[in-house]
Amino acid sequence: MRFEDLDVSFLKIQNLAVKFHSGYRSFFRRLSFYAVRNISININRKETFCLIGESGSGKTTLVWAILGLHLFQEGRIVFDGQTIKQSNDPVHQKLKRSAQIVFQDPAASLDPFFTLRQSIEEPLRARGVGKKDRAAIAESLAAKTGLSYELLQRRPSEVSGGQNQRACIARVLSIKPDILFLDEPLTALDAIVQKQVAKLLCEMKRDYDLTYFLITHDLSLVKEIGTTVAVMYSGRIVEKAPKEIFFSNPCHPYSQALLSSVLKPGIWKGKRIVLKGEVPSPLNPPSGCLFHPRCFRKLPVCEKIAPESKTVATGHEVFCHLF
Repeated sequence: MRFEDLDVSFLKIQNLAVKFHSGYRSFFRRLSFYAVRNISININRKETFCLIGESGSGKTTLVWAILGLHLFQEGRIVFDGQTIKQSNDPVHQKLKRSAQIVFQDPAASLDPFFTLRQSIEEPLRARGVGKKDRAAIAESLAAKTGLSYELLQRRPSEVSGGQNQRACIARVLSIKPDILFLDEPLTALDAIVQKQVAKLLCEMKRDYDLTYFLITHDLSLVKEIGTTVAVMYSGRIVEKAPKEIFFSNPCHPYSQALLSSVLKPGIWKGKRIVLKGEVPSPLNPPSGCLFHPRCFRKLPVCEKIAPESKTVATGHEVFCHLF
């Protein structure tokens, strides 16, 4: 699928910021910090939007703010042409009814006392679907996701991680979501099962016309199923591009370092880039560009002024003084 061929966008995030409190600076003043800040992304129907970056960069916090699990203090969310003014307003409720999420640990996502069948049927039961219809839907989805009738009678502790993740996918598909948030869906699985579940995700996207919002460290998965890639560092987006452009011409030094860290053929053709130092603390962020203490191409201006968005190609946006 080409970037230009996607349907009209239906989820927009504009200048979104999430602030947390961490103790008190003084008796009358709370200590606060931004977990994510100035996030603007545009997600189109039927695309696979991929968000990548190091652990602690704010990826999951962003998704939880979109879904109303964290309050956002600045910016706005536009879903299907309607603006979400605050967390849990009617439009936000509409978004949450249209969205589902697959978590990193499949076993922890399922009730340990439920069978896989009961877990798949649970959201249908909550929506008032009758027993006969619930059973038919659960069996149909189990067959599509590769779960046998015998496996449906088992509990999460009695099956493998891959089978649990298939049950999680079947469960979220049971209510026919428009958008599926995938938070590191393959991390807890071994290499062979990862390929099987990745193939399943591709099939489900095609069969159900789903939109994916994928959080992952697996750049091979991004290259396989992604449409658009956004790179996040210390709570901010540093680069956004269509997948083909991102892998052929990454512009931001941090994006280049991420790609060079993948020890698989076809991801990075240049020399290995090793970053020094750690991701800065959100309680004490550096001045100017947040990446400049670790950047191997920094300029004097990087230490003083935060970079603004620069468009380097169609759909390709980078936040860097080098451009």
